[in-house]
Amino acid sequence: MVLQTRHSPRTTALAIAAVFFANGATLAAWLPRLPEIRERLEVSDTMLGLVLVGSGIGGLTMSLVSGILVDRVGSRAATVVTSLVLSLMLPLIAVAPAPAILFSVLLVVGGFDGLTDVAMNSQALQLQRGVARSILNRMHATWSIGTLIGGIVASSAAAAGVSLTVQLSVTSVVLVALVLGAAPFLLPPEAPLEPEYDVDGRRVRPGRLLLASLFGIGVLGILVELPPTDWSTLLMAERFTISAGVAGLGFVGYTGGMVLGRLSGDLLVDRFDPELVRRGSAAVAAIGLLVATTGALPVITILGLFVAGTGGAAMFPMSVRRAGDLVPGATGVAMFSAGARFGILAGPLLMGTLSDATSRSVALMLVAGTAAVVTAAVRLPEAPTRPDPVPDEGFVPHH
Repeated sequence: MVLQTRHSPRTTALAIAAVFFANGATLAAWLPRLPEIRERLEVSDTMLGLVLVGSGIGGLTMSLVSGILVDRVGSRAATVVTSLVLSLMLPLIAVAPAPAILFSVLLVVGGFDGLTDVAMNSQALQLQRGVARSILNRMHATWSIGTLIGGIVASSAAAAGVSLTVQLSVTSVVLVALVLGAAPFLLPPEAPLEPEYDVDGRRVRPGRLLLASLFGIGVLGILVELPPTDWSTLLMAERFTISAGVAGLGFVGYTGGMVLGRLSGDLLVDRFDPELVRRGSAAVAAIGLLVATTGALPVITILGLFVAGTGGAAMFPMSVRRAGDLVPGATGVAMFSAGARFGILAGPLLMGTLSDATSRSVALMLVAGTAAVVTAAVRLPEAPTRPDPVPDEGFVPHH
């Protein structure tokens, strides 16, 4: 296949990274201020979990059709449109006056985030195949940097007494400008994939067991990553008598660990067996979660969350890469994403219910800790052998 674009691979990579950054910052813009939202709505942890499920329902629903939509309209158009909608939705989270309305807002946010997830990962995978080296961990590192900076901004705004409405409105404007600036440099649409046929002339389609395994991998991956992201601030507030600004540092510690783990992930994958790295990182995440939920001081809990983030960082992008290798087009990534979105749906319900029944510390270990242990024990299927990608020298990417 001839690959064509006017821009260099480096420029294209920066544009894709900008979209990943914006997506991470969108999530982090409001999660550190979840205690304020809970207090304003006057809801229990169980009800808060039910409200957060709106994002999971929207994401799961759209993920089931995202592969078809992204392949049809192209990952560039899908990435730009959905990223803009996500950024523009942010102020609505701040002004939602009732749990049902916030649920509806998060339903839409989750749906567009599900589309963005598949679209931007499809862009990154296509570029990765073209430049003949691993870049996906760094793209996800950029996403984590977005969550880190977004979390710092949100925590600082909370400490300074800046209203959530003002903070999210300003954040929305900045992220819209970032996405619009990156849009012209994203990869253009690629030619539709030709169907594959076996020796008897029958069309080759992904097996149900393979698709189910990708779905399951997505569930486990998100249950390791999401609960600490959503509940780290609430965990800090429950375990220690601290200000809202200090409580938000739990989120910052976790996302900081994610950044470190993902920045080093490509190097580790190139040097060691990728499956060993994935499973080992899951074990490290489990250890970090144990420290975070049992530490006697805020700094120990923050350190544990940092270790958990570092350990869990490589699992998600490596699983996305495997999904893209196993199933052509956006279908494999979409099935993995659907599993992740199911985890987004189930995670808040599990965390909210278990938190009210026990404590946030116990709930975090039962949900995220168990998922990390299972992930460390389960081996991913092997990807089929494919032709070596075009070398970076003289490469002209296309999507």
